[in-house]
Amino acid sequence: MDALSLASFEERAALSEARLAILESKLAGGQGGGSAASHADLQALRATLVEARKEAAQAAAREQALEEENAKLKYQIVHLKRAAAVQ
Repeated sequence: MDALSLASFEERAALSEARLAILESKLAGGQGGGSAASHADLQALRATLVEARKEAAQAAAREQALEEENAKLKYQIVHLKRAAAVQ
């Protein structure tokens, strides 16, 4: 995953949090129109938020693993170049 994808996941999570806050305030204020529909919307948003956070965490873990692998490969290249120069 690249930084752009990670930013996209974070943006979706932030949007979901904002929508969740709006629905929670409506639900607390009694402006929901129908508490069952508001509760269902709230649950759906929470599920979306949890999913987006999981995806973002997975993307960050994949990015970290790739960065570590890249560092190892760069280290190997340096030593292979030195070995080739000696011969």
